[in-house]
Parts: sequence; structure tokens; C-alpha cells
Amino acid sequence: MEILLETAALASKNEQPQSSLVYSHCSAPGGFSLILVWDTAVVPILGSDTAMLILDGLKPLGLLDHTVMIERWRKERI
Repeated sequence: MEILLETAALASKNEQPQSSLVYSHCSAPGGFSLILVWDTAVVPILGSDTAMLILDGLKPLGLLDHTVMIERWRKERI
């Protein structure tokens, strides 16, 4: 987790995501999700440059998968 957070901080110096979230799996130690949220009209198929740098840093540690998703709906709390 420490390496993930350090890599995310270093990689996002050139690009500023709207928000970054890190989730850990509640029953599988070492399982995590990193979510980078961007406000952009163009979505790169493989992800942002920042995401690609983070992926490159995590692959040697056994990263299993990554996904690029597009928000379709959001309900804001009042």
C-alpha cells in the first residue's frame, strides 16, 4: 500500500486528477483499487499518462488488472 501511495503521488505531479481514491479489500489482504477521477471530454482507451505510469510501477509487484471506466450518472447529495 505504501508503494501504491508513493507511486500515485509521484505520477500525478504533471497531471492533476479531480480526485484520487484508494480502497483496500476487506477480506483479502493486499487487494486494492486505485480510482483516478478526471473531468475531461477525451478518454484515452488505456487510461491517462498518470495511470499508465502507476501501472508500470505496480506490474513488477503482481498487479492483476486495470480498467478504464466512464461515468454515466451521478447523484449529488444535498
